[in-house]
Amino acid sequence: MRNLFKLLIIFISVLWGQQASAESVDVLSQNSQPIGKKIQYLKEGGNPLSLDRAMQLAGAGEFTTSQKTSLSFGIGSAPVWLYFEASNASTATVLQRLSIETSWLDKLSVYFVREGELVKQRFAGDTIAFSEREINNLFFVFEHDFKPGNTDVYIRIETPDPMVLPVYLNSPDEFSSRHSFMDLSYGFLYGAILSLLAYNLMLFFSLKIKHYLLYAVYLFFFMLVNMSYSGHAYPWIWPDSVVWQQWSNPVLMMLFLVSGLIFATHFLNTKFRFPRLHKTVSYTCIVYVLFEILSVIANLQVAALILSFAFVFLFSITMVLLGAVSFYGGNQSAKYFLIASVSHVVATSITAMAVWGIIPYSTLAYRAIDIGMMIDVVLLAIALADQFRISQEARLTAEKLARIDPLTGINNRRAFYEYIKPIWSIAERKNYPMSVVMIDVDKFKVINDNYGHAVGDKALIKIAKILESDARSGDILARWGGEEFILFLPDTDMNEAVSIANRFREKISKTQMTDLTNPLNLTVSIGVSYHDSATMTLDELIKVADDCLYRAKSKGRDMVCAESLGIC
Repeated sequence: MRNLFKLLIIFISVLWGQQASAESVDVLSQNSQPIGKKIQYLKEGGNPLSLDRAMQLAGAGEFTTSQKTSLSFGIGSAPVWLYFEASNASTATVLQRLSIETSWLDKLSVYFVREGELVKQRFAGDTIAFSEREINNLFFVFEHDFKPGNTDVYIRIETPDPMVLPVYLNSPDEFSSRHSFMDLSYGFLYGAILSLLAYNLMLFFSLKIKHYLLYAVYLFFFMLVNMSYSGHAYPWIWPDSVVWQQWSNPVLMMLFLVSGLIFATHFLNTKFRFPRLHKTVSYTCIVYVLFEILSVIANLQVAALILSFAFVFLFSITMVLLGAVSFYGGNQSAKYFLIASVSHVVATSITAMAVWGIIPYSTLAYRAIDIGMMIDVVLLAIALADQFRISQEARLTAEKLARIDPLTGINNRRAFYEYIKPIWSIAERKNYPMSVVMIDVDKFKVINDNYGHAVGDKALIKIAKILESDARSGDILARWGGEEFILFLPDTDMNEAVSIANRFREKISKTQMTDLTNPLNLTVSIGVSYHDSATMTLDELIKVADDCLYRAKSKGRDMVCAESLGIC
């Protein structure tokens, strides 16, 4: 009975082992997807396992069959052994490329075994200079000639970084074809970011607006961190810096995240609009940077990685919060920032969860952050342009208001001088005639005292409209101050200037303020001067007109006075 029970247990174990075993990888078929579901894995529990011991454990069924296309074990995982069987049903040797397409693994040991005998072994990882890799590629790639029959492949992987393991087995041609699109897409991504970076630097140096510099720094660190985790930076920028290659991901992530928050707070002007929120973000960044520095000093790579990936989520939430608060606070440019932040949050979360092993790994999930960042940088560029447009419109409006009299809507004294300056120079050089007309509302103080200042304002507005509507297209009209108006008449001699002044006077004298209980008749006194000397300045010409004006008022008002014609 006892022997029968033992046989039953053995039978169930055999059946379970058959059910749990993975199918072999056919080297003759096209494996366009990772072969994760055909791989078995084992985490080391204590001391490092030798190849012989790993083979024994695999033979005893201690390895677990993966249920995922790409294996993922998270950050700080114990070393992992992978095992799969490759079968070649043909009679010829087949050259294949085994690739583990994660760029940040510290140590890899690859063993090819036939009939229990080791036939080839290779070592790779970020602890080895890039120049020593078997194949020049962003990922860890090994070539092997698979002879007819079955070949067992064992891979030992050790790294404190997120252990994401998409394993492929392809022919060299299939491998190159699969990577061609990836190479083109990264080329497009980096080209676009470099163009935006250069453009924003040019804007900064030409306009001296700090936002553009901070945005360029943000783009620069994104490109660096992307090149680091995608594997491009190791061969291109620091091929022999083994130590930096192991620390580049957490350090560059820190610089990218902090530079992004610095740009966001400056762009949204949170220091003045939301000071408490600004202080919270600033202090959080300082604490994060300090802990990251301590992790580097203490050589705690796992802690630095966990801290950086955790801050990615905090960064994403903070960017959305800053955008939302600013938008609802009245910053219209923040709408683009908010949309950009939401797209970045979604994309970053997908990539981070795929890398952590929270969601199944896929190429799309892994590169979601690239897609999200492209949306992000385009929208932020639009936000910067929109903010610049708003600021330019505000500046132009302010400049216009600085030249316009707020009550009457005509030019003020400043605008009068600015518009006349070029005309005066040309007229003097070519000896063109010029005249000035000074106009003063008669008994304006009495109007204010008897009818109130509101009526006085209405009187000024009515007179300004008459002057503006009757002035010629080249004439320059302005409110000189108080109840005084000035009119510059280019290419106009004294006789014509007096005629124009009388026309104004007569039209105004026929004007009544009819919306009052007692209708109010308006009159004006006018002084006219003429540029009759090559040495006469504009201020002197105005002074002569002003003197004539006061002579007209002293003579009884409602008249035109021009000294050179003997009028008055």
